[in-house]
Amino acid sequence: MKRPEARFWGWAVGTAAAVAVAAALFLPYETLGLRTAAERERAWLLVVWTVGVLAVLFGAAARLARPVIGIRDVLDAGSFRAAVEARRRSARSEAGAGFDLWLVVTGVILIAIYFGGWLLL
Repeated sequence: MKRPEARFWGWAVGTAAAVAVAAALFLPYETLGLRTAAERERAWLLVVWTVGVLAVLFGAAARLARPVIGIRDVLDAGSFRAAVEARRRSARSEAGAGFDLWLVVTGVILIAIYFGGWLLL
């Protein structure tokens, strides 16, 4: 595995695990009136599921919202192929490129943590 891919997966798994642990530790159980272990487990599962689904949806929305090549781009570049190449060069130089995919992957990992927790609890 290449180094950037390992960092991508490492950050995705690490973030998902940190969110799951933070939800377990910092959820205000007493304030919510959750006294039994079963209620607390269900609340934790609900938080992990919700954060995972929201991450997938926000990441997918960001992926779909990427700008497409329009008429103005083709006219400015002179040809469709030149516009595609210009878009590729600008996409590579963007600082946040790949964040949308990372967010989707992190959300999928959180949903997997939910199902694992659901099976164990």
